[in-house]
Amino acid sequence: MRCEQFRELISAYIERSIAPPLAKKMEEHAAGCTSCRAELEGVQQLWQMMAEARRVEPPASLHARILQEVHERVPAAPRVRWWELAWRPRFAFAAAAALAVLALVLWSRQTPTDAIVLSVVSGSVTPVSRVQIDALPVRFERFLTEGGSLRWVLKFHLSPQPVNARVKVGGQTLWSGTVHQQTSVVLPATPSGQVQEVSVTWGEQGTLKAWLPAEVAQEPTQPVLLLKQRSIEQTVAHLAQAYGVPLVLVGEADPLTRVDLESMGVALDRLLAELAEQLNLQVSRAEDGTIVLTAR
Repeated sequence: MRCEQFRELISAYIERSIAPPLAKKMEEHAAGCTSCRAELEGVQQLWQMMAEARRVEPPASLHARILQEVHERVPAAPRVRWWELAWRPRFAFAAAAALAVLALVLWSRQTPTDAIVLSVVSGSVTPVSRVQIDALPVRFERFLTEGGSLRWVLKFHLSPQPVNARVKVGGQTLWSGTVHQQTSVVLPATPSGQVQEVSVTWGEQGTLKAWLPAEVAQEPTQPVLLLKQRSIEQTVAHLAQAYGVPLVLVGEADPLTRVDLESMGVALDRLLAELAEQLNLQVSRAEDGTIVLTAR
């Protein structure tokens, strides 16, 4: 690992949002590089100081005092009749511009917009590492609790041969053990409006990440999206939340790859097809209906 790559990943390492093999490479590099180890320790100390800093609350009267000060300092504008404004060139130009914008808005409501602006800057030849699997080794099923909240359960259905597996939620190990036959793992509840990030590793090279929304959309949606300089995993997580569908990415994503995405209300299938084309991915559906992205 180069020093430039190490410094790019320091924040992600501290947040524990990178894959364990990559974290191990960073630790090995820090053990042998004095400057990178010092920079890592400095950032860790800064984060610790920020976490321990006491939050300062402004006085309750601050907002009212600011408004009063502004009101006293800004002189009142003279009253002008609206028909007098109509003869001023500046107002006439502004009025014409406003009418043009209004016409564009009314036209856009009648004209469907399905534009996608997508750009991907990849840090490596293979933005997502390839994992050889015949079928998704897990399935995700949802159920409602007595309180009406949505919960997810992960079910392994691997081959008859015993396989070591591990399940992480939000970077913390939830379950680990040997899978011989079908094994179920109940996942914790997901806060409303968020997605739950689940990492699953099995065997020596098998790895996948799933993003499970707290609310599953009953009807197809076409949200407006604007993402700037997001990683592959951040992009997939945002899509799972925006469209209300579970998404699975098989293989490790290159943390240096960055995605810019602007979508003006597009069906998920089309958006994923364009994203997969840029990242050299294959889009498929598992038996449970989960959308799966794998390297070609």
